[in-house]
Amino acid sequence: MTTLSLVRPARLAGVVFAALMVAACAGVPAAPLAATPAVETGPGFRALTGTDAPSAGWWTGFDDPELQRLVETALKASPVLRGADYSVAEAEALLRLALLGRSPSLTGSASAAARRPTGGADDFEASGDAGLAAGWELDAFGRLGAAIEAARYDETAARELRRDLAVTVASETALAYIDLRSAEARLSVAQANAAAQKDSLDLVQTLFDNGRANELDLNRAEAQYRTTLASLPVFRATIASARNRLAALTGAAATLPAPVTSLDGERVARIPRLTASLSAGAPEGMLRRRPDVRLAEARIGAALALGEAARANLFPRITLNANLFGLISDTGAAFNEDSIGLSFGPSISWAGPDLRRVYAQIDINDARTLAAVADYEATVLGALSEAETALSDYVTERERRADLEAALAAARRSYELSRLRFQEGLDSSLDVLDAQRTLLTTEDQLAVNEAEIARRAIRAYRSLGGIWTDEELTAFRADQEENP
Repeated sequence: MTTLSLVRPARLAGVVFAALMVAACAGVPAAPLAATPAVETGPGFRALTGTDAPSAGWWTGFDDPELQRLVETALKASPVLRGADYSVAEAEALLRLALLGRSPSLTGSASAAARRPTGGADDFEASGDAGLAAGWELDAFGRLGAAIEAARYDETAARELRRDLAVTVASETALAYIDLRSAEARLSVAQANAAAQKDSLDLVQTLFDNGRANELDLNRAEAQYRTTLASLPVFRATIASARNRLAALTGAAATLPAPVTSLDGERVARIPRLTASLSAGAPEGMLRRRPDVRLAEARIGAALALGEAARANLFPRITLNANLFGLISDTGAAFNEDSIGLSFGPSISWAGPDLRRVYAQIDINDARTLAAVADYEATVLGALSEAETALSDYVTERERRADLEAALAAARRSYELSRLRFQEGLDSSLDVLDAQRTLLTTEDQLAVNEAEIARRAIRAYRSLGGIWTDEELTAFRADQEENP
């Protein structure tokens, strides 16, 4: 036979060994895993490694009160988190139920009956009985203790899942806000350039009417102007989409940011910039913070505990029972007989000598434990990959900003010089159009870069663990309820 039951000791040893090797955190209470081995860092971690862990309230580092307000509103009002609250409450109740397994159980019963004898008698005969039974299971082989441990891990898993959802809600709200401000900024850029291109088109039209410009120049100017106008509805649609996402994340009662558009040709939309320093810390610390890793760890603990509970069924269950009962009968109008009895003693139940179902359940739990270990290992590797990628992307995008700012300054000087030279008759309108197109492209690229830096910073914070412990998250949300 090749069933798990025949190779159970080796399989269990493999489970524990695999858990010890891939364990990345020891933060779950009474976790069955060992400390984290050293993890080799990549260029993203090395570029941002600091002595401090990343800020839990990372959204305050963007120095944008509107962003902070929206994230905190989402953490308070998100229906996703309310659903997670109920899951935690269910896990707490299940833990209380498991703890009651070690307490005596009490049951009461009572019954009564009345009958009329045959033979024409007029009197009724009444009888009744009442009883009180108590039972207490002696946890001689650890079944109840293992079930309690499994319930504890399930409660921890529910709390870590809620924290994982809070990380997602906070980051998605911030990303939606960045998308909103980015689209508004790009809309402002396009509107300002459309106004400048309209002036250029009017100028070329005047020159064409006076015979100083040809039809090719006129068509090129109009094509560029119309192309810019065609981009405006796309940005407006992105703005509407971002506002809808914010409404869903923060709740229907949330006050959304006021629309920002161009004002007198000047860009007034502000894309949030990260003003706080982003410190990645050590990979080991990241793994201890990440709720998905802690969730996978708790599931291993629950699976191991359930396996122990299943193995305890190989042995008898011993229960101590006590019964107090009374029998009462009545003939006519008065009681004529009373009796009270008491019984006390142990009872033993055992699935043997046929333990096939017990072994099958043990095999099921072993398979689930191995699957939990594999899932844990995949979660750890995925967390390391996600964090390294997010940090590398953030560093790379941040390095582009200085060159784009220098390119924008040069494009503005080029555009002004080309207009002056065109007005002096030294260059054609084609040079002005090219300079104007370059200016529009560079301004748009800088706006995209600023937004992408913010997005990648948010994703980096998210990959690094993103938010507080469960206790801190609960306290924060309670404070938000008291001080809206």
